[in-house]
Amino acid sequence: MKEVLCFIYDGFADFEIVLTCSGLNEDVNYKIIYIAYENTPIYGCSGLKIIPDKTVSEIVDIKKFEGLIIPGGGTRILKPELEKLIKRLNEEEKLLAAICAGAEFLAKTGILNGKKYTTTKEPSSYEEKNEIDPFPRDSYVEKRVIQDGNLITAKGYAFTDFALKIWDWYDLYDNEKEKEDLRKDFTPD
Repeated sequence: MKEVLCFIYDGFADFEIVLTCSGLNEDVNYKIIYIAYENTPIYGCSGLKIIPDKTVSEIVDIKKFEGLIIPGGGTRILKPELEKLIKRLNEEEKLLAAICAGAEFLAKTGILNGKKYTTTKEPSSYEEKNEIDPFPRDSYVEKRVIQDGNLITAKGYAFTDFALKIWDWYDLYDNEKEKEDLRKDFTPD
């Protein structure tokens, strides 16, 4: 079974990843492994409680993992162990998928430099808090979801588009008709 990591932290936007993760977990070939900085219960913005399967620092052999999914949320603290994991996965060209403000984790590592990406975080949100904007705004693209190589980023409200793009990456569809039918069911006209 192939394992895909999903980084969670208190206040993460659980609704942004539910469709993505359920689709992967329902496939016989994939399993989501929830990771966090500590092995304590993590609460999403809806109150959903998840007990992580592993801590970030326990992820040593990245060869066995197929990628990393990062939801948005309120408190986005990039610790050295997560930065190292993101960079290692990127070097191996494994999927790095971040939605909404979750893309900030990717920006802080520098891997968005020269890559097309999207996010819900506006430059003004950093100015208001007197913080440095970590995003390379010259490669920002105003789209619901965008893929540039092994990077997939999406606006927070585009969680269905995000899921479908990740499912495309992992080829979860039995055939093209199923893929198109799901796209019609989940995406706006």
